[in-house]
Amino acid sequence: MKNIIGIGVPVSTISEQGNKPDLRKVGKDIYEVLTGTASHGYKQPVRKQTVKIEPEQNYAASEVAAVLNLSYDAALRLMGKMKGVVDFGTPTRRYKRGKKKLRISGKNLSAFLRSKTRD
Repeated sequence: MKNIIGIGVPVSTISEQGNKPDLRKVGKDIYEVLTGTASHGYKQPVRKQTVKIEPEQNYAASEVAAVLNLSYDAALRLMGKMKGVVDFGTPTRRYKRGKKKLRISGKNLSAFLRSKTRD
């Protein structure tokens, strides 16, 4: 659904013949929302990217999420348990929560993947 700039009204509800909505377009918009055939958010394309693991490169949580086909949050939780993860984040302060900025080398990531594979 496309929105008019500044107004939260879907474009398909406005027709050239006054203020009556075009019910065919509204029905199509509702169908796209319910079936998930509409455009996805920013997470779906990132998860579908391919990442080649090189041993000397450091990988962020978003790249680990793309390699393992996980969400960003799940990749953060998993990286917290991995060996060789470096945290460049900020600590928690009195009124401000700390941020995680995790990095893992390609060597440690491939070792983790090898340990999880079944032989």
